[in-house]
Amino acid sequence: MGVSYFITITSQNHSGVLTAVTTALGELGGDMRHASQLIVHGLFTMTIAAQFPEHRTIEVIEEHLLQVGRNYEMAVLIRELLEDEADVISTDSTYYLTVNGQDAPGVVRVISGMLAQMLITIESLSARPSSASTFSMVMRLSISDTTELQELIDELDIFSTLNSLEISLLTEEDYFRSELPADVTLHNMLRG
Repeated sequence: MGVSYFITITSQNHSGVLTAVTTALGELGGDMRHASQLIVHGLFTMTIAAQFPEHRTIEVIEEHLLQVGRNYEMAVLIRELLEDEADVISTDSTYYLTVNGQDAPGVVRVISGMLAQMLITIESLSARPSSASTFSMVMRLSISDTTELQELIDELDIFSTLNSLEISLLTEEDYFRSELPADVTLHNMLRG
């Protein structure tokens, strides 16, 4: 059966760091189930959920990753995933929420608060400056079929108007199918 761990890795970003990480996991008999990797302020960051043989302890995995990553100034954090946390597959629908506009403190806090009140899970978030005073953000959301989407759209529409933001909520299919510009509005998801 094996044991599942959640691993967070940060290091200097150099060519080959991803190869080093995945090679180390392979040498340990690790099977990656989920992974996310990006560069933040020049640092390589990666989160991994992986299953290992029963005899692989956190200490052994951490030591091996640190040894392989010594040339990258790697830092590793590992915690065991409980049985009910491993390989969770959502049956909810996937939506993408995009936000573009004037950067201001509290935008992510307010939007994430709205989503939390409606019991909507944020599966991933990516935000970055577009210029010195503007930003772009994409949230991947897991939304239950029982959620009142119109209520969410109305709240986001008010917030976007008050804060000069362009906000779009799209189904997963529409998000990947469309070639929409960054300034699409909430109402595009209702187009058919």
